[in-house]
Amino acid sequence: MLGEYSSPCQIIAGGSQVMGVSLVLETVLGSTGLSINALSAAVDARCFAFCAGSTVVLADIHSLGQRFFYAKPDTLPAHVTPSYYNPATPTKATGNRALANTPTKDDSLLSIASFDSNVDHPGKGKLSHRSRNVTSVALSPSGKYLAVGEVGYHPRILVFSTAHSASPDTPVACLTEHTFGVQAIAFSSDSKWLCSLGDLHDGGLFLWSINPKTGTLKLDSSNRCTTADTIAWMGTNVITVGTRHVKVWRFEPSSSPAKCRRGLDTVSDLPNASPVPRTFAGRNVLLGELKDAVFTCAVAIAEDAAVLCTQDGAVCLLDDAHRSQRLSQVAKRDHSISCVTLDPSSRVVWLGGKGVEPEALPLTFFFAARSPLAASEQHKNLHVLGEQRKMESSISAICYADNRLVCADPSRGMSIYEVLSGPNQVPEASVIHRLLAHNSAVIGVVASSGPTVKDFDFLTYSERGDILYWSWDGTCTGACTVPLDSPLAPEADDFNELRVVRHLPTVNMLLTGDKTGFLRLLDTSGHVEVAVRGHDGEMHDLTVHVMDDEQSLAASSGRDRTIQIFRVSKNECSLEQSLINEHAGPIRQVEFTQSGSILVSMSSDRTLVIHQKVTRTDDSIAFVSTRTVHLKASPTSMTLLPDTSSSLFLSTMDRCVRKISVAEGNTTQTFKTADSSNSESVTLSRLTMGTLERHSSRTTVLAGFSSADGSIRLYDVESGSLLALIRGQTAVSDLALVQISETGGTMKTRLVSTGGSDGTIMLWNLTMPPQDETKHLGGNGFSNADPSKSKPPSSMRLVRRVLSKAEIASFQRSLKEKGDNKTSLSRNLSPSRLRRKPSRYAISDPSEVPDYNASSKTHSPELAGRDGVHGDRLKVASPPWSPKVDLQSRNRRSSLDERHRHTITKHADNIDAIAKQISNTLQDFRKAMASSQGSLSTNSTQALKRQLQATMDVIVPQEQRSDRVRDEMGSESFDDYLATMIDRRLALQSKKDQANATSDSQNPHASTG
Repeated sequence: MLGEYSSPCQIIAGGSQVMGVSLVLETVLGSTGLSINALSAAVDARCFAFCAGSTVVLADIHSLGQRFFYAKPDTLPAHVTPSYYNPATPTKATGNRALANTPTKDDSLLSIASFDSNVDHPGKGKLSHRSRNVTSVALSPSGKYLAVGEVGYHPRILVFSTAHSASPDTPVACLTEHTFGVQAIAFSSDSKWLCSLGDLHDGGLFLWSINPKTGTLKLDSSNRCTTADTIAWMGTNVITVGTRHVKVWRFEPSSSPAKCRRGLDTVSDLPNASPVPRTFAGRNVLLGELKDAVFTCAVAIAEDAAVLCTQDGAVCLLDDAHRSQRLSQVAKRDHSISCVTLDPSSRVVWLGGKGVEPEALPLTFFFAARSPLAASEQHKNLHVLGEQRKMESSISAICYADNRLVCADPSRGMSIYEVLSGPNQVPEASVIHRLLAHNSAVIGVVASSGPTVKDFDFLTYSERGDILYWSWDGTCTGACTVPLDSPLAPEADDFNELRVVRHLPTVNMLLTGDKTGFLRLLDTSGHVEVAVRGHDGEMHDLTVHVMDDEQSLAASSGRDRTIQIFRVSKNECSLEQSLINEHAGPIRQVEFTQSGSILVSMSSDRTLVIHQKVTRTDDSIAFVSTRTVHLKASPTSMTLLPDTSSSLFLSTMDRCVRKISVAEGNTTQTFKTADSSNSESVTLSRLTMGTLERHSSRTTVLAGFSSADGSIRLYDVESGSLLALIRGQTAVSDLALVQISETGGTMKTRLVSTGGSDGTIMLWNLTMPPQDETKHLGGNGFSNADPSKSKPPSSMRLVRRVLSKAEIASFQRSLKEKGDNKTSLSRNLSPSRLRRKPSRYAISDPSEVPDYNASSKTHSPELAGRDGVHGDRLKVASPPWSPKVDLQSRNRRSSLDERHRHTITKHADNIDAIAKQISNTLQDFRKAMASSQGSLSTNSTQALKRQLQATMDVIVPQEQRSDRVRDEMGSESFDDYLATMIDRRLALQSKKDQANATSDSQNPHASTG
């Protein structure tokens, strides 16, 4: 349970202030620090601190109550500390002398980095509102100060005051000496000095003095150290350890500053510059046999002695008596040692490593080892000092405070141990609290919907298939793992991942979808009841509508542009319908309305399709598309109004939120996602909605997050004004509104946000309690199949059930029987097709190029009538197109007309086929007119009459010619008529031949003469 130790996180209010909406961070689950530098404890203050994204959590060691410290990138500290190596303002030098005296890279040990105040600097530039990860933290031994180190370019070291009266979002000091990230921070034992170490690319080692009265810091010494991983104080000296590296850095606090280094004697005269820092002198330690060792941690046990551990399990003692810096190995373990801490009350050193519980070594063992003769004897009897207890996980960081040990593991969880010690015995540690967390990226959160669910308030799931159940106080009530299939190509590292999880409240089951398209129905313990391959590819979303106490309707969407409709019960999941070709791109999200009568699908092809639910007498269910909404930008998320579901809110890539009417499909409201302090708007990656009620006023709020800057925003759905804006997580992957029932029957709305790759979960409290039940937003869904192990799941058949035209017609008849004559299902018979337009630049066969001159000469009025072009509107054809000539619009129209006329002339011989085509078209037109409730316009009616009359003028003369031929034929058949005509032709030819022969016989010499 969490005590009354929490304080609000940074809140930025904007827009409407009437409602007073605000979010207060209550609990953080999980941590982002996987190194020894991300966990620190204060022995005197009985508290410990750890990193969680861009927020630092300060927790009480007994009650586990939490306080939170976070500073925006543009937050000004209470006391300004001028930077020496990275000045915040450009240096103004007058004259050549000042420029000549300016230090250069070659003149100084630590060069003054060129700095642009408009590029990635706190409070400046486009990155000013991006939160940064915190990877190092340090508590002063007295618990008065908390130091935080950031990563990235030009990071900050923020020093906060832990007093309850101090502001958690305004640091006491802000140090900006580092350039490429902060690796480690450490306070001295008297809390008067602070030492910081930069990462590998930074290499800076800085020492600041702290004024105990005002809390101001001043740079005292500096140097470079690029091979160290962590630092520790040993009296007034600093130890740095790393790969084949141990070094002791010494300084004299009471001595006067050393002489300025060459080239830096005039820098103190520059504006906004600190006094010249002294050189932080250091001396390497001779490693001897440990020259190839990787030193992981160090802790001081005396003013001149420290314990060092290595990755190979060696425990070493650094004896600095009389500045000797003697390093010796005093113990050896068979496992890697990653962290070490000092327990002053029990006078032991606790070691933490891989696969073992915390192990205690008494200080008497190390003090005896300071003698060269006793060291070898102690090393021989090392194995009898304590037995190593095995554990499943490892310990990555450890700290001690008030008889408690805090251990962080690589899975981002923590364990609280109680130190049990007896007289003359080595203390042992016993676990009293387990703070679980996800060991991989948390990709989603689902609120428990329905009053029947008492086991958990919400659940979170990771990409590896881990599901954790949580209560609102931060207690993990259960866990399960979804079995994921192996990838088809394991050599390509294409592993299967969990994509979506939804909860079925009536049967208390889970519905999951993964990267390979499988849907699984399983209970809360992880036992799979049904599994089916619903999609040929990655699944994007699931949504669920509760039909009754036993059955629910589920819809899934995926990358294969398919929507699957399932009927889900406790042990069964049957496929009802497959909607294909509804979208041209991947379907990102699907949502049911509150009544379940409408299903809305959203795709990246910039379309929104509304599907209407229809039923038959046999209780069959189908969804048909009734409307398509075309968008100007690709959508990212959508959510429906929780009460009426008459409208939906849609976020798009153009950084807008649109309110769309479900019934009409038109946009009724649009607003930009910008705040008052920053004119730059963002794209909301996820939307959810809830209702807040205060006294007599009731407001529906729209919650969303932006993955660009990691902000969570609340908007008023009526005015579109920004109600609250919070930051605390570097990356947000999902969020949900959870309703918690408190004593007295009141309901409170809480917001849960997951941190994506950093694995953290943050619980936010909304100060205005709602009274109505908040709709559980987000899709829910599952699948069916026999989960037998005889066949691999990847070889299972892909299920599809596409309704035929006859089945859709039966649903249409069912609607008419119910008196619904407005809903038309004819649109679902065939997807809309685009008419292919001819290209003027297409390369065609030269033999098929029309002869424009010949076409214009042979153009007849009959063809003009059939073509729909009147004779008085005919234009002279343009010459053939040439790429070098810029054709005008009038010539383009004429050229297309000529090409169309040529096509009609080419097919004039096949007049019967053309007539049949026109007949079928008119038949379809009559059917459409009979089923449609609309009417033709006056212009369309007149144009149709003219074309039909012109067609009749051509057909009637043809029929008259056919009648005359039929009269001549009489009752004879066509074959008899043809034979008669041939006989007549032969008789005439015979008479002509006889006449020619007679004339030749009468004049025999006519041809010769």
